[in-house]
Amino acid sequence: MNEPADLYFALIAPACVVLFGVVLVLCWWAQRHRAQSKYLLWLAAGYVLPAAALAAQSLMSNAQLGKTALLTGVLYLSGAWCLAQGMSLRFAGRRASVLAGLLIGGFALSGVFYFSELSDRLWIRVLFLNLGVGLLQLLAVLPPHRLSAGADKLEKTVRWTYGLFAIYSLLRAVAIWLLPVQENAELTRSGYWLLTLAGTTLFSLWFALVLLACSVRDVFMTLRDERNRDQLTRLLNRRAFMEAAEPLLQDRRLTSWAVVAVDIDHFKQINDNWGHGAGDHVLQQFGLLLPQQVRDRDLVARFGGEEFMLLLSDVQLFEAHAIVERIRASLQSHVFEQLPSNARVTASFGVAPLTSLQGLDAALRQADELLYQAKKAGRNCVQMPGMPEFAHTQPMPVLGASESIALSAG
Repeated sequence: MNEPADLYFALIAPACVVLFGVVLVLCWWAQRHRAQSKYLLWLAAGYVLPAAALAAQSLMSNAQLGKTALLTGVLYLSGAWCLAQGMSLRFAGRRASVLAGLLIGGFALSGVFYFSELSDRLWIRVLFLNLGVGLLQLLAVLPPHRLSAGADKLEKTVRWTYGLFAIYSLLRAVAIWLLPVQENAELTRSGYWLLTLAGTTLFSLWFALVLLACSVRDVFMTLRDERNRDQLTRLLNRRAFMEAAEPLLQDRRLTSWAVVAVDIDHFKQINDNWGHGAGDHVLQQFGLLLPQQVRDRDLVARFGGEEFMLLLSDVQLFEAHAIVERIRASLQSHVFEQLPSNARVTASFGVAPLTSLQGLDAALRQADELLYQAKKAGRNCVQMPGMPEFAHTQPMPVLGASESIALSAG
């Protein structure tokens, strides 16, 4: 009961950091089905490993610090590496450089080893360790011009907070030479140590809160995405298409649009001849092909079954026709792995002009009617207003004799 108050604080600080790590593990557990959430486990390890070293060192004398320098150094550097890995996955979707991590870690541990085993110089060990930790953390820091690219305010806060903490780690090394800390008899009783504890605790608390907010936001975005996306093709569903079309059609910078109704020809016969797995494969591949053939500002949705819908922005009708013809030709030439090599899948298209949000429902109906005309015209063709109703201009799908299907069916 006679222990100094700063010792209790020294133990409370790493305990809090461990608790924040546990919170990150719980955040990962809540969204573990998302592959992107693995970065939270790296960050949790980045909290717990240094906290273990911090707690152990807080109870040691300078002599004991020297004897355990390599072990605690490994814990600190491993924690910094885990933080860098987690934030690299979060920022860039890839891991930090292993080679760079090994070089930095080897440099720092070499200094720690030399100034603990061969020459007992406590503050130089601290210098090497802080340099190593800071440099490892910097492996995940993006260049300034990329920090704001494609990120909302919450994401920017995460990135800047992490970057500032990496700089703070490096400044701790500088502080050893600028502040009169080397005069202290015991490191763990020095103002430098208490400052380190306070800074680490405050950063860990703030960073954990921001990451928690990001995790909650990610969960809601995932739920929203699951609500708005077709499970098989990952395209927008009908409801999400209508919701996304509204702000697009209210953009005064755009004056003309085109609605395109698409239906895969003889899709039932694909299922009947080669199975529903092959049919799902065709839908998935078509769901990948459509977005590749249009622009980012265009909308692509699966309305149900083998029916798809497109909203092409800022196009005249003749431009929309060229885009749709490109899609039609791409589908006809596409080779589907789960179909016979000589089987070809085609689709029919109806293209209707659109000039305002109020005309969206009517344009959808018109595109659907034109699609029906394309079916009557022989399929594998595009129908637009003003074209002859039975303008069959494209060849029928080519199928080998062993895979022939009744083309007169639906």
